[in-house]
Amino acid sequence: MMGLYKPGQGYWVRVLTAVGVGILVLFGALWGWGQAQAVRLPAKEWTMSTSAGRGDVNIGDTIALLRDSRDGEGFDQLGTGLVTAYRPSASGRADVVIAYFDTNETRDLAADTRRLIVGMDPTNPTFRATVDGTVAEPIFPQLYLQAGVAGGIILIGAILIGWFVASSPKSSDFLIATDSEMKKVHWSTYKQIKGSTIVVIVATFLIAGFLFVIDIGFSTFFKWIDVLQG
Repeated sequence: MMGLYKPGQGYWVRVLTAVGVGILVLFGALWGWGQAQAVRLPAKEWTMSTSAGRGDVNIGDTIALLRDSRDGEGFDQLGTGLVTAYRPSASGRADVVIAYFDTNETRDLAADTRRLIVGMDPTNPTFRATVDGTVAEPIFPQLYLQAGVAGGIILIGAILIGWFVASSPKSSDFLIATDSEMKKVHWSTYKQIKGSTIVVIVATFLIAGFLFVIDIGFSTFFKWIDVLQG
């Protein structure tokens, strides 16, 4: 169990170290949040927008999912699914919600499914429709995955920070020694810093002016001897 090693010693170095590393951990959590957003979760069901539907379909029907044939003629079956909802509209379009797939290619359903049919005879199905678009419903909201990844990074980071700055004898002794050395540093007074700053600014302008005069002199000389064209 973690406990505070040598409490009261090296306080500010420990605190500032924890803050600095904590900021890095937060950036890491933000990165993890973005990476998790790109993860494609397995789908528990698909909502397929259809048109040109013919026949009847009922909740609980087994429906075949077809894609364009590889030879360009007709359709190939991707697999089957179970109809869990059917929402027709007045315009002749309908949404068919499908789950419980019996196929090894469910990850390609959104891109590949072109036709839906219900019935044992593909040439004379009890229902058929053309698929115009597909939307996947993941097994849980993407936000949960993002929050889990970001929260996990923050939790692990917090544990490591606590161990490094508070519990580990080796790292804590290093931070305490750093704090002791910092107290020995001779910090310049405001008057000294102000004077040094003025000296640097004046010296910078003097050097710049000197180099400018030298540059003009060389430029004039080289033009005079026709090395440079005026």
